Amino acid sequence: MEYYYTKPEDIDEKNSKLEVKGYDYKHLARVLRKKTGDKLKITDGKRNIYTSEIVEIKSDSLKCRILSKSYNLFEPKEDLKLFTAPLRNQDRFEFLIEKAVELGVSSIYPVITQNCIVKAGFSANKMERMRKIIISAMGQSQRCLLPEFHETIDFEEMINITNSMENKIVFYEFADEESKFGKGRDQKAICSLIGPEGGFTEREIDTLKEKNWQVCSLGGRKMRAETAAIISVYEILNHK
Repeated sequence: MEYYYTKPEDIDEKNSKLEVKGYDYKHLARVLRKKTGDKLKITDGKRNIYTSEIVEIKSDSLKCRILSKSYNLFEPKEDLKLFTAPLRNQDRFEFLIEKAVELGVSSIYPVITQNCIVKAGFSANKMERMRKIIISAMGQSQRCLLPEFHETIDFEEMINITNSMENKIVFYEFADEESKFGKGRDQKAICSLIGPEGGFTEREIDTLKEKNWQVCSLGGRKMRAETAAIISVYEILNHK
């Protein structure tokens, strides 16, 4: 059963009730035409899942009775932070974000590198659209953790943010094909970096190496940036 999202402040566990508002309310009430008595799986995006029953459909919300609660189902053990350059084609970037969320990332940081074609950050409207895409992907894939989509940062900011983190992987098209994601590393908290359509500069790669990033390959075939991002997330989260 697909999960639906409601904000934590709209959940009243003490009185076993919650409300669904906003985008998911519209989808449930107007598209799926849910009725009173229907059962739903609701998450607050903080790993809680509530099996609920619709008791009232209002003009702007669904009121539900909480039947039972579960915690942290189907979430990866790893905390994977994805740093990825924005793409020129917005549809492809949105596809990247959607699939990364479905696969299990915990947060996403758009990063402007030297060869990025898109240099600007996201407008408020685009940030809101990204949030809707993430909420939808979370529910569709039965995730109970809502990944955070951060404001755009530059390369130097990314270096500062990740400076104290131990497990950092950059996937680079010119890396040795034998340089795979390292075996035996503690994978509880991991940073993954995917470059822009124009690739990383040698100086950026040198800086990453100096800052203890592991430079890895996804194989000999050249891939689109969104494909590389999706494959890298899958490889990290399914690495044994």
